[in-house]
Amino acid sequence: MSEMREPTAGASTASTPAGDVYGFAAGSPLLRLGGGLGIAACVVGLLVLVGACAGMNKIVVLSLIPVGLSIPGLVVSLIGAIKDKAAIAEDTHVLQALFANAIGLIGGLLEMAAWLHWPLFHK
Repeated sequence: MSEMREPTAGASTASTPAGDVYGFAAGSPLLRLGGGLGIAACVVGLLVLVGACAGMNKIVVLSLIPVGLSIPGLVVSLIGAIKDKAAIAEDTHVLQALFANAIGLIGGLLEMAAWLHWPLFHK
């Protein structure tokens, strides 16, 4: 499962609230950036979907944005997870970043399929 690492030497569990044992500085900034790109891709993809469902058919052209955010997000998340493995407190942050980017990529590709009339199923 997930490896739990020991808190840093300077962190005291008595002076910090529960859940903040590792402090704000713990973690990988690259992993946070990758996760943020994935969340932004999901939000933009959801807005494109809602706009397309509301009747704005030309808005599906913007489906390139979630794909364009998710691909670098996946790469940055993987690089951050590998490079800063010792600084990452829990592995669930890596999974969240990868999951958000994967959902943004899949959603963007499905919206591109609607825009470009790609056949999804064999007739």
